[in-house]
Amino acid sequence: MRAIVLERFGIENIKIEDIDDESPGIPVKITMAGLNPVDYSTVNGNIMYGVKPMPHVPGSEAIGIAMADGNYIKRGDRVIIYNRIFDGTCEQCIKGNEHLCLNGGILGVASNGVYREMIKLPEMNLFKIPDSIDDHVAASMGVGALTAYRALKTMNIEAGKTILVYGAGNTGIFTAQLARIFGLETYVVSRKKDLERYNINVLDSVPEDFKADYIINPLGGSIFEESLRHIKTGGKIVTFGILTGREAKIDIGSLYANEIKIYGSTGGTRKDLLELIKIISMNRIYLPVEKTFSLWDLKEAMNYFKNRSTGRILLKA
Repeated sequence: MRAIVLERFGIENIKIEDIDDESPGIPVKITMAGLNPVDYSTVNGNIMYGVKPMPHVPGSEAIGIAMADGNYIKRGDRVIIYNRIFDGTCEQCIKGNEHLCLNGGILGVASNGVYREMIKLPEMNLFKIPDSIDDHVAASMGVGALTAYRALKTMNIEAGKTILVYGAGNTGIFTAQLARIFGLETYVVSRKKDLERYNINVLDSVPEDFKADYIINPLGGSIFEESLRHIKTGGKIVTFGILTGREAKIDIGSLYANEIKIYGSTGGTRKDLLELIKIISMNRIYLPVEKTFSLWDLKEAMNYFKNRSTGRILLKA
């Protein structure tokens, strides 16, 4: 079967090759995949936890059609791929935190990924997609939506309170819409146009006297200090991205004097994904797709992704 293969890092080294897959599991025919920062970083060799094996098939997010029966999944089902590799036996897996498996990692980073015609996976990594969820939304749930949902759960949010979300990228758009569904007064910091459709408050920049109960920082170090200025006493901040840097200055005195809580969040559990599928199946979610490429035009898609301005980039297999 055809697959995207990297023998060494760099967009220019992307190749299409025929590969064999002797892995056990349910075969899934890939129909649509997402292109995320983690995929871009993987291709360019900028992943802090390493890429294996090499040569490597990248791709961390996809949907497809199950091509065989399992115990719950049936042949012909549309399925979302849960993108975490986990052994089910380590301390974190036993706690239900498969995404933190001590012996696992991210599909497409710690193992060969989804940028291929067909992939075999354990049934525990497959979730049926309800008919009410469109392909383009479903194909963006394994990374963007799941990351957003887990971040909100981590803060144990309460309806009626205020949340500030930095950025309106893939995770930002999902975070803002999920926050609104959960009854939060939602503010997004973005200069993107046409965000009114999401029924959220849009800020070009944050007023100096503005403070929120919750803050989501998916961008990283450059705005961390700013987030601390805009969190209420007793407020909570979640961070899950390093696009603008991994380092930040923190006023520790402000943290303890105001009992500010800071959380790191990454991906999500299988239970989180199951809950998320139910939530999105019952609520209207908008997702701006900027452009859809053929999976086999990944070089072009990666170069476009590098310079994109708004919206989601999808890959059709």
